Amino acid sequence: MSNPLVTKVLLSPLGSSAVAAGDTGTIIKIVRQALGWNQHDLAKRTGYSQPTISRLERGQSRAARDMMILIDFAAALGIAPAALGLVPSPPTSSTLDEVDRRKFFNGALTIVIAAMLPQAIVTPGRIGAADVAHCWTSLRRLFELDDRHGGVAVYQVAARIAQHLQDALRRGSYTPQVGSDLRAVTAATMEHAGWLAYDAGMQDQARRWWLETCHLSDPTHVPEAHITALASMALQASAGPASAARETIDLAHAARAAAGTSASPTLLSVLAAREAVGLAKANDATAANSKITESRRYLDQGRRGDEPLWLNFWGEADLASHETRVYLATGKFKSAETSARTTLANADVEFFPRNHSLYEIRLTSILIRSGQLDEAISIANNIMQRGELILGSQRISTRLLDAIDSLAQQSYRPAKSFAAAARQIFPRA
Repeated sequence: MSNPLVTKVLLSPLGSSAVAAGDTGTIIKIVRQALGWNQHDLAKRTGYSQPTISRLERGQSRAARDMMILIDFAAALGIAPAALGLVPSPPTSSTLDEVDRRKFFNGALTIVIAAMLPQAIVTPGRIGAADVAHCWTSLRRLFELDDRHGGVAVYQVAARIAQHLQDALRRGSYTPQVGSDLRAVTAATMEHAGWLAYDAGMQDQARRWWLETCHLSDPTHVPEAHITALASMALQASAGPASAARETIDLAHAARAAAGTSASPTLLSVLAAREAVGLAKANDATAANSKITESRRYLDQGRRGDEPLWLNFWGEADLASHETRVYLATGKFKSAETSARTTLANADVEFFPRNHSLYEIRLTSILIRSGQLDEAISIANNIMQRGELILGSQRISTRLLDAIDSLAQQSYRPAKSFAAAARQIFPRA
């Protein structure tokens, strides 16, 4: 059961702002003070030094990003780990112990979500501009949690926040301008809930969120979320079977039409690349290569500076990744290997580690196909060292397991041995 003092301070204006912004130092400090402890008291309870706690509370320590350290502090202070950005996956077993764990999980999650949102959203009342600004801060926090944990862990948080925002739109009171802004942040949060569901392997839920986003965010009033949802559905379709090729092309066209003349070169580059994959799967190699060239031309124009946050990932590595997919779909395996290596050479592993893992897995699969098994084993082993990051994303872990299965089918003994060991660490669910 949560300590009422801890719950109260997390739900205070200062606590809510700190949780939404991911300010772990402030969260630790205000909870410590609410419990009547000084830094030396907390040091005794955690085993860390007082200077370390001081730096942590001031945001001047790398400990603020160390998951094991934050787990220790959450336990000592009685804070739900999710309040410090340590989002657990919900238990799925139906045993009595797991029922108790599920109740605890849901209770802790409720507190964290309430802390991430202003009271006027949690219990819809009179909603002002500051409340909407707070919701945008919470959405940025969801992006950070996604980068750290992956969709499996963060989806439950995002879905509940999106549901609160939908309820606030229906039941709250606000001025026309605040209503327009609230509609925009609600649509953006719904779209991101769809992305997290997609990353978690929940394809039907992802599509449902994206379709609801399109319904809420018509191109005239909330164009950005509408375009993003269409672009996301195009990506989902492009990852499907060849029968979804036409859908991929149509969705990319729809996103481009929704963007109209305001489309940035970065967005146009993304959409052209996704259309290229659809064309390749439709066996139109000439048109697919033309779209890759078009995508590169837009990319070379550079960023306009006003692109939405979700487009930050797009660059040379991601274009080369789409080019690899085009080559694979059209049977040009040697070219696919070259572009897969180009992808990794340009990938930013620090800022986009999960994308980097996806690119490594694709290269691993290509190397297995071409018989370069020693290098494939080496890359797969490197990927597995980032186990926690991989397990947070169903689409990454599934593709890694597929590569491991391919290694297991080789006659090369080291490949079989590696696959057997890997399956012990990452068993297929």
